[in-house]
Amino acid sequence: MSTLFELIKDPYDRKARAVPGLLSVLPLLIPLLVIYGPEHPTITAVVGLLGGCGAIFALANVARGRGKHLEGTLVKEWGGMPTTIVLRHRDTFLDRISKNRYHEAISTKLGIDMPTAEEEEKDPSNADEIYIGATRQIRELTRKNNPLLLSENISYGFHRNMLGMKPIGVLFCLIGIGFGLMISNVLKISPPYVFPTNIADPGLAGGLTLLVSALMLFAWIFYFNRAAVRRIGFAYAERLLECLPSLPTVELKDK
Repeated sequence: MSTLFELIKDPYDRKARAVPGLLSVLPLLIPLLVIYGPEHPTITAVVGLLGGCGAIFALANVARGRGKHLEGTLVKEWGGMPTTIVLRHRDTFLDRISKNRYHEAISTKLGIDMPTAEEEEKDPSNADEIYIGATRQIRELTRKNNPLLLSENISYGFHRNMLGMKPIGVLFCLIGIGFGLMISNVLKISPPYVFPTNIADPGLAGGLTLLVSALMLFAWIFYFNRAAVRRIGFAYAERLLECLPSLPTVELKDK
């Protein structure tokens, strides 16, 4: 698995896209590798071949696609991207002193005239366009050599894509629990169908499958939600604006 991960060099692609895709199918990968891997090296070879041929990239793109689709819905619910919202005069996420300081820094460093509270109230759409343009320029200037900001960006992308993959992840967890009960001989397809006492000794494959599936199901249901994505999105916005003092001042050309 570590060898397959090395195929994805970019840390954002690996952690924010590939990992959500793999975690979604993990409940089925566990029994496949534990049960059949040692006895059937061909299966291990096939898994490696699929990874080398682009299976992980495909999973990463599915996770990204579902995450971006979900983001459109979240942005409508929030009323904009967190990086836009925090710059609005009418928003209270940032204190007034910090907000004014960031507005002044954007005007000084980037040469962008930020709207006043009155101008924003009069034309909020135009104000948002200015905020979006400003934050896009800040991202371009901070894209390199900022590990803390990159970490926050990866965290946001990871949680967004995990939430996008939630229906698939929950489905595979339920399948994994069912399969784990079957290979543990708790459930059988012939009567008597249920042997509850076998749960005390499910075996390595059955125990791992049940444990991983149950833990992942708990995480999908109780941790990966809209509130978590919003919280991390605003944390990223705050870290982005904190980079303003270290940015070089843009030299404006005389017209």
